Parts: sequence; C-alpha cells; structure tokens
Amino acid sequence: MAYACVRTDNMSGTVNGKDLVSLKFMVGETEAPVENGNVVLVGDHLEGEREVRKATAPTKNADVYKCALVASEEVVKSKARNTLAEFRNEAGDIARGYRFVANDCFSVTAEAFADGAALEVGATVELTDTTKLSAVAEATGGASVVGKIVLIENEWYVIEVA
Repeated sequence: MAYACVRTDNMSGTVNGKDLVSLKFMVGETEAPVENGNVVLVGDHLEGEREVRKATAPTKNADVYKCALVASEEVVKSKARNTLAEFRNEAGDIARGYRFVANDCFSVTAEAFADGAALEVGATVELTDTTKLSAVAEATGGASVVGKIVLIENEWYVIEVA
C-alpha cells in the first residue's frame, strides 16, 4: 500500500524549534497509525510526558493554527520496505509535527488528500473531518482553509499556508 509522502520545503519548524511538536496519534484513547503529510489537531500533553502531546483527527472547521502537519523522519527498519511511500507512523510511535505558520510552504503527494480532491494549481486546501486534506476549486463555507496549491512538481503538490 502506498502512503502519503511529505516535504517540509519552507516550514518554520525546519529552523524554529517552537513550531515543532512531538505527538502520538490517537483515535479516542487508542493509539493509531498516521501517515506523513496528514494533518492532526494537537491536544494536551500525554500523562507523564513533558513534550509528547495527544493528536487526533481535526474537524473540518478546526483552528488551523492548533493543527500540525505530520512529517516524521522516515526510518525504514526493513529491507522489504525501502521507499518513502511505504513509511507511516505506526500506532504508538512518537511522530513529528510542524505547526502551521502563515506563508509556510510544504509539499505532499496525492495520498495526503481525501478522495475527490481537485488537485490543480490554484485549488484551495482545506481541513476535513479526517487527517486527510481536501482541495477544492473555491473555498467551501464551514471548512478551515490551510492554504492553496501553488505548484505541481511531478507527484508533489506544493501548498502555501494561508
């Protein structure tokens, strides 16, 4: 199965540590896997943890600046799995998240988008009620805007944060 891939092209967290967050993705109280290039809602610190926070799927109208782009280093421990598209953060892994800052720029592959996304330059990128992003020709009412697709480079969709 191919998973979403991510590039942190010009994200603030690449040089400014305050815009990074360590997180564990949870569905309810159960640890769950999450793909790089997906978006999570950053919650409170996990019990007994100084740095690791609980992350959940956002709602489509969540505050974008309380969310983070999942972008862990791809560590492949198996010779059978050796491409970026075969990596995901497994249940229980501590993942790296990049908090959104206006004018940041990142890239994801098509797998980071929900089915039916309008993957074209100029499309508005919005939150959904899952960790996947949506891309629409025009902003929809009630969904929080993450940014716009500003360029397509081969399989990469380059997004500038609003």
